[in-house]
Amino acid sequence: MEKDFFMPKQINIFKLLRISVFFILPFIASNSLKAQETVDILYEHDMKYNGSSTKPNIQYRYILEYLIELMEKNPSWKLHIRGHVCCGPDQKISDKRAKNVYKFLLKKNIDPSRLSYKGYSDSKPIVFPEKTDEDAHTNRRVDFMITKPVE
Repeated sequence: MEKDFFMPKQINIFKLLRISVFFILPFIASNSLKAQETVDILYEHDMKYNGSSTKPNIQYRYILEYLIELMEKNPSWKLHIRGHVCCGPDQKISDKRAKNVYKFLLKKNIDPSRLSYKGYSDSKPIVFPEKTDEDAHTNRRVDFMITKPVE
């Protein structure tokens, strides 16, 4: 008769399961599986820019007006404005793009505690690698992350 090296003693499997269910699983559930309180949503429309421009283009005003309406109707939501560039890193331009949109929304009486902005330079391209002028134009943008409570 061969000796079983994996089970040196006879173990009551039901006792082992009972220990894991009552002591281990609740610990795991309470520490690593906490319910998420908010969800981040990338707004489907963004604002494009020409060259090194940092001022919001008037043709995208409808996006800003709609975001203002969303923020007014949903006071628990927050908005993060993300500036981007193409063709290599340029933190100043991406910061200015995001900040100018932030200032516009402040002028429309959106509470500053609900707004944030950051320039991401060329770290989050939509098109990579950029091979055409259209690719570069696609990456020159400001986009928006909406944070809302989970319902």
